[in-house]
Amino acid sequence: MEYPRTTKDDIEDGELISIISKVVHSQAFDDGNELYHLQDANGNELTLKIWSGETDKYDIETETWYMINDAEGDVFQGERNLGSNRGKMEVVALDEAPEFVDVQVEEEFGELVEGGILALDIETISTVSEQEIDLNNSDHVELLCIGVGFAPEVGAPGSSSVLFRQGSEIADEVDLLQRFCDYVENYSPEQLLLFKGDFDIQHLRGRAERVDSGSGISDRVSDLFDQHRIINLDPPGSLEDNAEVGETYWDIYKHSLNPSQWREGHPRYRGDVDDPAVTNKDIPYFGERYLELSDETNRSREYRALHELLRHYTVADIEPLFKMV
Repeated sequence: MEYPRTTKDDIEDGELISIISKVVHSQAFDDGNELYHLQDANGNELTLKIWSGETDKYDIETETWYMINDAEGDVFQGERNLGSNRGKMEVVALDEAPEFVDVQVEEEFGELVEGGILALDIETISTVSEQEIDLNNSDHVELLCIGVGFAPEVGAPGSSSVLFRQGSEIADEVDLLQRFCDYVENYSPEQLLLFKGDFDIQHLRGRAERVDSGSGISDRVSDLFDQHRIINLDPPGSLEDNAEVGETYWDIYKHSLNPSQWREGHPRYRGDVDDPAVTNKDIPYFGERYLELSDETNRSREYRALHELLRHYTVADIEPLFKMV
């Protein structure tokens, strides 16, 4: 059988395409629609949406390679995905991946070792506009808070908390990094646990380098990552696709912000601008306001509300990690 060599990059909006993909995860929704998370021949992640009236035409299983014929390209805000072409799409299960497929090798961490495990997740604010931001550039972000949690052994439930930056000055960011290092050193874990943690590690190191000014914080942060085993969970999809993550609702907290004002026209926000659930696209805006209020002598009710909103959101990203190892 001759297979198509097309990949995610070949998808055009509204155009039909045949593609080889592996189904790595599936979601079924209350309205009957189904969403399949795919991996193409080059390892790129994309999705295939099948509408409720068409789902009975397909029998699709996870961890299986398929030849997908005549799917319809769906390109929105630069994201290339697939639709089922009003039921005209065909899927053919393959016994194995074709020889030309670049099967991604999962990062090996070896056996989990005995001893404590410390989970972490950072939240950041932006120093440039959303249109300009390069999320790989540590000059474009600053640390807002660091979610941390500790479990005495693998498989045990963890206890989580959030280390907050206490003001908008660079000295406050240095202080946050020092308290993070103190936390890790105090618990002395055998391993550090992150979910898709390249962003976290890059910017903890990057921000420490930029704010060091002779404080030694850059070396201190680097030593933490160099001296501990790193478990960087990287399954297909988001954390919400792989675990139960509690929602944080911005409209139950008393503050002066309305997320629809920045969601409208945001280059990476997809969804209802009035959705009450907080997303990672909202955090820089809530965080910037929180730091403004942190600089005031008297901490206001709005400050306390935003503190709780950010705490709840950050802890919700930490607690599921202990169940994933």
